[in-house]
Amino acid sequence: MDLFFSRLRAAVGYEQSFDDKVQAGDISGALGMMSTDKEQVAKAIKEYNIAYHEIMQRQDKPIFDKEGHFKGWVKRWRLPLNYPKYINEIALVFIYGRPVQWLERTKDTANAFAAFNQFIEDTHFNSKIRQAKRLAGAETKSALLFHTYRNKDGKADCLIKVLAKSLGDDLYYIKDQYDRLVYFARGYYLKEYGGESSYHVDIFTDDFTYRCKRANIGWNIEKERNFIGKKPVILFEQETEFDGAIPLMNRQEYMKSRTADVNDYMADPALVATADVVKGMPEKDTENKLYVLSEKGTMSYLVPDTANELKEQEMSDNEKHIFRETFTPNIDFETMSKLTNVSAKALKQMMVLADIKAQMRKETHDEYLKRTANLIIAIIGNVLDVTLKAECDRMQVAHEFQEPFGEDITEVISNMVKERNAGGMSQETFIEMNPLIRDKAQEKERIAEEERIKEQKEAEQMKRDFFEPTE
Repeated sequence: MDLFFSRLRAAVGYEQSFDDKVQAGDISGALGMMSTDKEQVAKAIKEYNIAYHEIMQRQDKPIFDKEGHFKGWVKRWRLPLNYPKYINEIALVFIYGRPVQWLERTKDTANAFAAFNQFIEDTHFNSKIRQAKRLAGAETKSALLFHTYRNKDGKADCLIKVLAKSLGDDLYYIKDQYDRLVYFARGYYLKEYGGESSYHVDIFTDDFTYRCKRANIGWNIEKERNFIGKKPVILFEQETEFDGAIPLMNRQEYMKSRTADVNDYMADPALVATADVVKGMPEKDTENKLYVLSEKGTMSYLVPDTANELKEQEMSDNEKHIFRETFTPNIDFETMSKLTNVSAKALKQMMVLADIKAQMRKETHDEYLKRTANLIIAIIGNVLDVTLKAECDRMQVAHEFQEPFGEDITEVISNMVKERNAGGMSQETFIEMNPLIRDKAQEKERIAEEERIKEQKEAEQMKRDFFEPTE
């Protein structure tokens, strides 16, 4: 009855909110209110997958005899170039090539921060966020879904699933006027008993999760309490990393394929002879060929001019613009073989285009990582370990992106030593920033223990010097 009256009110122009439609079981109507960007995502997937490139639609050429009878087909090459994948991978390396560094910004929250770092490791967060970024760069949309559950030992646990259209997920969302994610839904198919597939939709809010399954009439809905207190989703949005360069890529593929066709037709040398020589041509299988020329007979090989400067210049210019418009450095084997003993700073200067692009991406990924940190803290304090809730409530975690090629360690340590000796850096900060130290907390404990032993030895020595008589 709720579903019937919901549709009746919608039919007469009654405006219902998203919550009203979900509560009434009108999941189809609720999804209709959400954004999906299906056309944009489908277009991006076709541009990324070489099997769907424009050149793949090129047909073989039919040939006919003089009477117009069909003789057969001449192969026309279809050679797609995987520029999109190369461009996307370079962009990924320059932002998540090395794991994000998480920093504790509060005091007396060491236990919660240790649990935070353990969560990052247990859920394989670094690999998951790389997958999400790669898919977003290829399809414009992806998401990280944090799923809490009870493991086989009966304890609360969490896993991270990457969502994207190419992985079989339909992503739905609603944002407010301030670009804040208000509602998120994931649509997907599951195989049921008997081999039949059914369509499911999970709708996530701050308070509840709605598990919906499409039935013959309407939807079957299960409502679950969201104990996290936040939507367990991080939505990644961007234009494709190869945006704006598709026409140039299509042209490159066409010229590459056309060149292959011409090579098939003209690359092998052709023998040119006058008519009176042709009459005395040797058989093709003769080992010692003898050509008998008349006084006026001539013979030569027709060799194609492969140095087509205009074609080579256009293809080179096209590639230069493809990389420039997508802010991608052109890295090939010859270039890399010359980069011996190059410092990280010099390498960064050579890859300045990719660095500029990474800085642009960080404008949005800074927000994504901030939301991620807050979400992980909520998951730990409200679900995984409620004994840490007080610490989680007051803990603040910041993040820093790391350089993709690392830093010049010698220069970094030298600058740190100078700053430490000048009194501008504490010992604790020196330890935290030292790239040679892996476990910062353990190193601090070792230094404290060494100081304690040193002070103990000095005290014992002073005691011996005071009580032992001098000669």
